[in-house]
Amino acid sequence: MSSPTAVFEHAYYIGGQLATILYGAQLVLFFATLRTFRKKSDLHRRPSDRFFAIYSIVLMLLVTIDVATNAVWGEQMWITSRSQPGGVEGFIATETSVWYETLSSTSVVALIFMSDALLIYRTFVLFASNIFIIIIPVLIYLAAFALAIIELVIAGEPNGNFFGTHAASFGVPYYALTIALNILLTLLIVLRLTGLARSVRDTMGAPAARLYTGVAALMIESAAPYAAVGIMFLVPYARGSELSIAFGQVWAKVTCIAPTLIIYRVLTRRAWDRDTVSAVTGARSGASTAMEFASRAFGTEVSSTAKGSKSQIGASGKDGEKDAESGWGSSREEVSPV
Repeated sequence: MSSPTAVFEHAYYIGGQLATILYGAQLVLFFATLRTFRKKSDLHRRPSDRFFAIYSIVLMLLVTIDVATNAVWGEQMWITSRSQPGGVEGFIATETSVWYETLSSTSVVALIFMSDALLIYRTFVLFASNIFIIIIPVLIYLAAFALAIIELVIAGEPNGNFFGTHAASFGVPYYALTIALNILLTLLIVLRLTGLARSVRDTMGAPAARLYTGVAALMIESAAPYAAVGIMFLVPYARGSELSIAFGQVWAKVTCIAPTLIIYRVLTRRAWDRDTVSAVTGARSGASTAMEFASRAFGTEVSSTAKGSKSQIGASGKDGEKDAESGWGSSREEVSPV
């Protein structure tokens, strides 16, 4: 006869293994991000670079807390409690609200809010600092934050249960709001980038268009995997299925990977910034005044001097396109294709 907790145990184990793989990927990405930051001289660093480096460190600490506490809880469940009264079933019934599991849940909530905050900021940048475009996302963000606090308090009470009916009554609307926010921001960013694609091609050339509006750019800038895995977690969680624990562990790691990828692109000068948005939108509107900006991704200069004039990128002719294609600028900083 199978154990009544068999589904939960299998889901916890499988989710943990997948989460460990993703944690390894996050470690590689994290150290690549720090390496990129450290290699930049003070002359080539923006004021925001240090902030993004610290941001990535905090994300890494939070996801490490989640991985470590889940590993300890699994060890206690399968090894320590097996010979105790009640066994594994008794442990699951009484130790879900143990302090280190509450710490794990808190670290994941903090990860989610840091990731969502970064996405809101990136949406703000992509829409040329238009405050009105982020009003609804910010309201959803604040509502989700309030529900998250309530859900954590209930789940952390003695004999509380993150998957219990009482906690889920706040957890379901919280995760629904959070994932709805992810989907909204993803759609806004994708629509914005696809809308700017032609302007990027006309203003900065085909290589830049592939860099700024290609498939990789769309996936990373919009954090599409973050929203997709979130939906995969929400459906079983809302249905009260124990399978949600597997998707939840995977989602927590993607919640860290998605913003770290964005930060990596920012530090390697391959992400959109205010200068890039201004240049592209200015060229699209046919601005008649001179417009120049340094493209950190290529180390080249893009200019537009008159309405209807053709923008130039880097050196004229094939040499300029070769520099843009390779992603190497005048500073010859080594960057990855991401």
